[in-house]
Amino acid sequence: MTEFRVRKPDGWKTVSFPDTVDSISVAGGQVDGQLCLTLTGEWEDGPRIVETGILDVNESDEHLLENTVPRTEDGTSVVLDRLLPE
Repeated sequence: MTEFRVRKPDGWKTVSFPDTVDSISVAGGQVDGQLCLTLTGEWEDGPRIVETGILDVNESDEHLLENTVPRTEDGTSVVLDRLLPE
């Protein structure tokens, strides 16, 4: 299993994808009107695996993704940056 530490609204969690997925990507979007990140695992012969409601991915796990988490100059995920009070 490929595991990621992700930050959700209720704290840091671990999400897993089977080793048989061909790639795992991150995308930004909205779920129930709330900005969040989504991890998507894709493989040739199966349905996508989707994990929604993510605020951040642990930077030490980011190398496992096909693309990078959108971050501000100080390294904060864009999603968290938009939620944090100024």
